[in-house]
Amino acid sequence: MEKLYLKKLRDTVDKRFVGFKPNGSSVKPVHIFSGATRVIYGKSADTSGIKKLSYVANAKGKTPAANTPEKVLSFLKEIDAIEDEDIRIDELTSFRNILQKLLSADDGVFSGTDDSMVSYSAGSRYFITRFAMYEDAGEFIGGLIKEYCPELSLYISKLLEDNDDPITVLFTPVLIDEPDRLYAESRHVDIEAFAQQSDALKKFLKELRVSGECLLAHFQQHSNSLTQLRLFNFFCIYNLVRYLSLLEAFYCGESIRPFLLDFSDDSQSSIARASVMSYTQVHRSISRFYAWGYAQELKAFSKEELLSSETPEYEPNKKSKADEKELARIWELAKSDAALVDEDEARLIFGTTIYDMLALQASSHPVNYLRAIGILSGILYPPTNFHVNKRFALSQDVLEMVVRACVAPSETLSGAELRERLWERMGVLIGGSDFEMRKLHESGSILQADSDSLNHNFDRFADTLEAMNFAEIMADGILQIRLGGTA
Repeated sequence: MEKLYLKKLRDTVDKRFVGFKPNGSSVKPVHIFSGATRVIYGKSADTSGIKKLSYVANAKGKTPAANTPEKVLSFLKEIDAIEDEDIRIDELTSFRNILQKLLSADDGVFSGTDDSMVSYSAGSRYFITRFAMYEDAGEFIGGLIKEYCPELSLYISKLLEDNDDPITVLFTPVLIDEPDRLYAESRHVDIEAFAQQSDALKKFLKELRVSGECLLAHFQQHSNSLTQLRLFNFFCIYNLVRYLSLLEAFYCGESIRPFLLDFSDDSQSSIARASVMSYTQVHRSISRFYAWGYAQELKAFSKEELLSSETPEYEPNKKSKADEKELARIWELAKSDAALVDEDEARLIFGTTIYDMLALQASSHPVNYLRAIGILSGILYPPTNFHVNKRFALSQDVLEMVVRACVAPSETLSGAELRERLWERMGVLIGGSDFEMRKLHESGSILQADSDSLNHNFDRFADTLEAMNFAEIMADGILQIRLGGTA
């Protein structure tokens, strides 16, 4: 049989079953925003003027020849962007340093000279770049929102048309009015899950629409466009994380894994440990999905061919990053196990082994991707790499988005009603109600916290909402959720 190449297998599985490549641990929230807004708005802008003005130096402190202070000053005079002929070079450089930090607030500008490595932290159509690294996931989730929550998509598109936010106003002299008509295509259309939608996928898409429409109702009463776009990006990222966590359910019919949120503020608490287990179940689910995906790709080969195959390489004519003897040993162990089972089970053993070999070979990995975007967006905690065990503990911004996606403006809910909304729309569990305990058991979760601890976790959640002015604890101890008519 032909030699197996790990990278090709991974790319094929991502294209066939996922819709983007969750393989870069350098992904940032701005990459999701940039990709999503490009699909939703439908075109990118000519950002050459922005780049000319704002790009001062790379990470090594070197300034490109085309962007020296003298050339930038000459450029600004040429387009009549400045009036004062006495502007000093040092003043201009100080101002440009501020602009560079502003647009790279999310560290998405890896290189100011290569457009494929630029994703700007800004909020209007003028800053929508052509496709850049790590933005495929943003294009994917943007495409889903555009198709399945069109009202929210149309609103965001119109928001990007408004050019009165402070960042856009600041760059007005160098903005190019006619954007390139580079239409971005949705990335989900050719994915197998969407051709024959399972009940789990239909449920997810319905949740996306309902929660998006609820969030839209808040946006329509909000005056700050940058705040709205920030919350919208959290909505995109959160649903992207959920999508990854549900791949096994979409394709293999497995249980939906809940996100058990930790409000204990204590890494040693039983709730924190239970939330760690909740996250662990999610990344194990992702691992099982990929093992299944690789097994599907191996259907082109018989069991006998796989048993006589060479050890897979990462890429043709490329030296392995891992110990080749160790990889050969792992592959031979897979052959030994596969020889004892039927054809389908044998392919799954080889699929699991390919997943493990990719973890050794590649610096990027689906679980690393999930952890990176989860930490940077405020979904996972703690935020440092020194702590391997992550748990679901939302930042205040993400929590605000989640609650606004579940409770409409001026709507009043009880605590019990909110629990159900959080599960139905966001896949979230918090407390120890009978409803939540049942969902935890149905998902196959191994509980490391008793009902009293879970109930206390909900009490801490209620206190957090009250501090955010999102809730009121009544005299009889009943929690009422009331966000009010403005956001």
